[in-house]
Amino acid sequence: MKITLKKIKIVDIEIIQSELLKFIREKVDNISNCNDYQKYCNDIIVIDTLQSMFFIFRTKIESKKLVTNIILTPTQSVILLFCCQWEREQRTESQRFVMQTTSDLLHEKLVNI
Repeated sequence: MKITLKKIKIVDIEIIQSELLKFIREKVDNISNCNDYQKYCNDIIVIDTLQSMFFIFRTKIESKKLVTNIILTPTQSVILLFCCQWEREQRTESQRFVMQTTSDLLHEKLVNI
């Protein structure tokens, strides 16, 4: 089963990729202080999945197209949804808009599985 996000602007993918990288760093920073084994293991899964997604987005960005589709597994979609819903205070308005739009789109796709 795959989830397809259609006609995503490359500039939006660049924002998503940037936010994804910040989310990875946040998870990596927190993992060393984690005392809960289950949360530790979940964070490792999230970090690993996000790192693979980082390269998916990089490939899309380097394609030089203006708009593209992104095909994700349900697991990738849920983890990207977590990233989109992560409240990072330093986000600009454009970053917030892209992340909220992506969150809404992912939520719609996931509830319709």
